[in-house]
Amino acid sequence: MRINPLALAVYAVLAFIFATFDGLAGPLSDLIALGVPILVLTSILHLFLSNHWFRFHQNFSSDHPRKGQTVEYALSFSNESVVPLAQGVCVFSNPGPLDSFSSSVAIPSGGLQSGEYRAEIRCSYRGTYIVGLSSYRFTDVLGILTLETRIEPRVFYVYPELVQLDSSVERLARSSGADRPGSSALDEDPSIFEYLAPLRAGIPSTRIAWKRWAATGTPSRIVSGKSRSTALRVFLDLWQGPRNTLEKLASEDMAVSAAFSVLQYLSQSRIPAELVLGNREQGIRIDNPEDFTRVFDLSTNIIFMETEFPDRAFGNSTSTLLITTRPLVGSFGGAELDLFTAFEEALPANRAPHLLACPGPIAAERERATVEALLELQKACGTKQLAALADPAQGIEDIRHALCVPS
Repeated sequence: MRINPLALAVYAVLAFIFATFDGLAGPLSDLIALGVPILVLTSILHLFLSNHWFRFHQNFSSDHPRKGQTVEYALSFSNESVVPLAQGVCVFSNPGPLDSFSSSVAIPSGGLQSGEYRAEIRCSYRGTYIVGLSSYRFTDVLGILTLETRIEPRVFYVYPELVQLDSSVERLARSSGADRPGSSALDEDPSIFEYLAPLRAGIPSTRIAWKRWAATGTPSRIVSGKSRSTALRVFLDLWQGPRNTLEKLASEDMAVSAAFSVLQYLSQSRIPAELVLGNREQGIRIDNPEDFTRVFDLSTNIIFMETEFPDRAFGNSTSTLLITTRPLVGSFGGAELDLFTAFEEALPANRAPHLLACPGPIAAERERATVEALLELQKACGTKQLAALADPAQGIEDIRHALCVPS
């Protein structure tokens, strides 16, 4: 509730002036003296009734959109009384860097009238969106008092785009047993002993426990366990980069899409994977599609706010895919090394990860030349690590082009 001091002062002065006429000219003077107070009270009463008679309903075409998707928004409002409403407006929140709504929309004031407002919410970037009606307010006819009703805007999460990858991604993974590329994490790993079970007809077994059979006289077979070591670590570098730029948003969304596209394929193929977010000590284990769905729900809240060098991506015994938005040449945030120098030192020792660079559209050409120089360095060292670039300007399909090439 807000009071307009100027309007209130004007009507207070008028009420005082007309009150001086009270009793000077009979009943007419009494009416003049009471006219302004009655008018003010009637206007305020109409304001509260207008707030009571107003009804609205808002609808979203989707609660779980993906990046790049458009959500249709509709707001319906009506007056349930035959009496016209006070002057009112609906106020909206504007999500993302691009405005989707008008700042406000007038409410029809006629009796038993209804109206509708439509807008398209452009989910241009991954993240959390606060959208829809944030409040509606009415102002009385005399402009003295404003009633505003706050509405909790709808909060929904825009997920990154995903691209379907093919089996050539498996060449990035490297492990043993059931984790080897092309096999399933559901397969038994003969190197892991699980338990002994009776040997029965109809249940084939290639591993018979001969010593147990000889000692007990009971035919037994060895049941192998399943390997749980990670076949690929997906290291997502959370470099903060330049702040509040569309270049930054485009590169970060490309990096997140690439990371979860790889994880989606690995989970569907039952190849164990681990997602490492920046320099966090603990990674997130993903063994199956259910694990992926759980982790994918967290993708909207990944924030690129780190300045440290991603040194944990180098020298790990598990095959690692480093996905980064930072420039390959140049040190940032006080780091002594840049990425290219780190690769120069790690390649001869076979400690270098696979690399997928996701620069902004403007920096893509410059970074592409650096990636080509890194490929020449790998060739000289005799390694077959991935070094590729995904350009946001080319769209989500450039991830497929970067990752799904013949080995």
